[in-house]
Amino acid sequence: MMPALKEWDVVCEALGCGRQVVVIRKGGIAEGKDGLTFQHAEFALLPTFFHQQTERVVPDFDVAVRSSEAPGEHEGVEVRHAATLVWHRTVSDRAVLAKLQAYHILTPEEVGARFDQGTSAGVQVALLRVYRIDPPCRVAWNKSFGGCRSWAEMDADIESCTLVSVLSDERFAEIDSELRSLLD
Repeated sequence: MMPALKEWDVVCEALGCGRQVVVIRKGGIAEGKDGLTFQHAEFALLPTFFHQQTERVVPDFDVAVRSSEAPGEHEGVEVRHAATLVWHRTVSDRAVLAKLQAYHILTPEEVGARFDQGTSAGVQVALLRVYRIDPPCRVAWNKSFGGCRSWAEMDADIESCTLVSVLSDERFAEIDSELRSLLD
């Protein structure tokens, strides 16, 4: 079984083309008051349509949204990207969070909603090194892919696939340095 971080399909596409490099998350209802924790250093990105709303991403991100509905159980899910967690931090200052706008596709309103969600203000910001899975793998639909939880386990063998970084080593190092400067 392979761990998978569930993320909006449109965000997976943004991560997969290098337009987005951080994820900004609070966590699903199923994760309780502690919210999202990064349990894995390496994982697949599992595209989901649960809660996805294209009006909650910046208009300059031009991606063809495949569907607004989750695939049926018989269709399975195409997994196109994997990631390595480089670092994560809790950000509890809105001003700091606003400085990250160039590194993700969420609207300021969506980031604010995530920041305010739950009993404590703040979000988890994680820098991911993203890889394209070649060829993409199709996994059977599993009930754990639905609902308000961030992590799922999927039956997939991406070890036999080629993983191609979506950003060059040089560009990724620049981004990492920029983000650390903004957050420190």
